[in-house]
Amino acid sequence: VIELVNDNGIPGDNMTNDAHPQFRVTVPGDVNEVSLSIDGGVTWVKATQSATPGVWNYTWPGTVPDGDYTLNVKATDNAGNTVTETLHFTIDTTLSTPVIVLDSADDSGVHGDNMTNHTQPTFALQHIDDDAVRVTVSVEHGGVTTTFDATKDAGGWTFTPTGAWADGDYTLSVSVE
Repeated sequence: VIELVNDNGIPGDNMTNDAHPQFRVTVPGDVNEVSLSIDGGVTWVKATQSATPGVWNYTWPGTVPDGDYTLNVKATDNAGNTVTETLHFTIDTTLSTPVIVLDSADDSGVHGDNMTNHTQPTFALQHIDDDAVRVTVSVEHGGVTTTFDATKDAGGWTFTPTGAWADGDYTLSVSVE
């Protein structure tokens, strides 16, 4: 069994925001060497056996750039038999900068001026990473800020106020987790 120890975000998706991925390999107790590679087998590093028999650990010492990887694991037992397994994982340490766009159907003035006569306008939230688990919109109006959860559907993330807005200026900001 191969496990990405610092898998964060959605459990079990093999995605981490840590550029130093940590792996745990569980093998039969007669295995005396576990080697790992993330460059297609060009370079191999040796895992360290933990105090628990059959459990080996390795943390990548150098920074691994963002991207999709295949971890190759080679386990060798006392008799010299070798088995190779793989684990696909992703490193994603950056978050795109979200953009708020007034829906064109609600943009009632000059297109792109962010003015509307609709009291419940819809906003498209663009550049939201696919691995986002929660998106919120904070709305400031008249010195009061209220935060709402955005909605995700097949077309992406959107926000529409739950109640009618009064005339005035509103400032929106987006937070992504």
